Amino acid sequence: MFHHCPTDVLKACTAMGSVFHWVTAVHILTFLQMPNLITGQFKIIPPQNPVIAIIGEGVVLPCQLTTQNNPETITVQWILSRHSEKIDVSTYDGPNKERQDERYHGRTQFFQTEFQAGNVSLNLKNVIVSDKGKYTCSVSLGTWYDEVVVELDVTARGGESSIFMEDYADQGIGLTCRSEGWFPEPQVLWLDSKGQNRPEKPTTINTKTRAGIYNIESAINIEPGSDNEVSCKIINNILKTASESRVLISDVFFPTTSPWMAAFLVILFLSIALIAAVGYKLKKNNDTTSQSVTEKKTMEEEKERLLSTLETNKRTDQIAIQDIQENIDRLSGELEFRRAQSYAVPITLDPDCKHPELKLSEDQKRVWQEPASPELDAASGALLVMGKEGFVAGRQYWEVEVGEKLDWELGVLSQSARDRVKREKAEKLPEEGYWSLKRSQGDFFSSIKNDKIEKKDMPYKVIGVFLDQEEGRISFYDAGHMFLITTIPAEFTNNILYYPFLSPRNNTGKQKPLAIHPIRVPIPLKPLRKEK
Repeated sequence: MFHHCPTDVLKACTAMGSVFHWVTAVHILTFLQMPNLITGQFKIIPPQNPVIAIIGEGVVLPCQLTTQNNPETITVQWILSRHSEKIDVSTYDGPNKERQDERYHGRTQFFQTEFQAGNVSLNLKNVIVSDKGKYTCSVSLGTWYDEVVVELDVTARGGESSIFMEDYADQGIGLTCRSEGWFPEPQVLWLDSKGQNRPEKPTTINTKTRAGIYNIESAINIEPGSDNEVSCKIINNILKTASESRVLISDVFFPTTSPWMAAFLVILFLSIALIAAVGYKLKKNNDTTSQSVTEKKTMEEEKERLLSTLETNKRTDQIAIQDIQENIDRLSGELEFRRAQSYAVPITLDPDCKHPELKLSEDQKRVWQEPASPELDAASGALLVMGKEGFVAGRQYWEVEVGEKLDWELGVLSQSARDRVKREKAEKLPEEGYWSLKRSQGDFFSSIKNDKIEKKDMPYKVIGVFLDQEEGRISFYDAGHMFLITTIPAEFTNNILYYPFLSPRNNTGKQKPLAIHPIRVPIPLKPLRKEK
């Protein structure tokens, strides 16, 4: 026996069943579409071009998600693929869980505060040659994963090129163009006054340093009668930049037109003729046995006179040769100084790395001591200030004006020694990791075994410092008189920064401050044409 529901009850039952089935269907469809929603929601934007980085500077390897408001459970990994090797450069796996390969320790950093905005880029500091390659940025977010390849190309601008006159070759002049700090190997061009390639064939040698960058030396022989305006142009094809030096050679420098050459040939000819005459007369005297005693005596007197003349000329020539040698030595010293000065770099003093009693000028080029007042405790730490600029490779030169001061110290600190002095506030410099020239009560001393250096009777007002990491040495010059004071051998470590430092050494009162001395650079010729 069947009982029928009333019509209104039946309609209500039917409506409830329809709602239940509709809600269930919506949940099922949402669950089935979740992978597609997640996959479509997150995506890494690939970079359009390779990233170019300057050696010694920093660069950002871009990796950007298309979405924002990302959860904190994101995992980011940067891997460098180089030849058959894969290097896990840096990995982020949650707050306080950042890992780095030892070769990148202290050189990589994530922008964690920008993860919510989808920025998972990597900041790479102090770029070196071996950083070149293809980096993979991989991102994991729950079950979702994506990756993109970022290509990093590294380069170095290189220093200013300089042209030197080396020697004479046949009837021409040998010129050499030098420049340091290039990567990759640049293009070297020798041009004439019209900006065209010169007809002479140059010889170029690119020397690879321990840091992987190149030092350039190109030689060419300029013949007399050719275009006397010479330009050496070195081109970085990645940055599309160039370094160019020009010289104008006067005809007087060519051997065939040198005025002293003619005089030298005349003197040489007369000397040969004189010696030949003496030989002829001596031979005639030996062959002629019938000459009288008077003639023989006359010949002997003439012989003695000629020999005396030759001896006098010989002594005169020796004195002239000695003077020439002294001039050559002096000019060689000046050339070495000019060569060192051609590597001049700007130096500024670091207000964050100095003793509290030292004060800096607004332009951060001068330093002097102002002792703390007696009411305050004496400040601790070595009485010195360090330079902002650190140098990882190559050659650098700077000058310090010391004036009439009888007590000061200046030189170079390694990065580890610099950090130790700053962190521990040590009263003295560490035993290792620094090289300096010190003046104490007017005498000069080297930091190597505190050796005393013989000084010349002249004022030492400006000191030049030449940091040569390629040859492993630090040289100190009297920049005013262009001569070498001393050279200290040093062992430098790859990829370690080295910083300048100055110390007034308790110079109080009205004495002038130590100052970074501006270096005058010769004004180059105007370019013959504009660079595109």
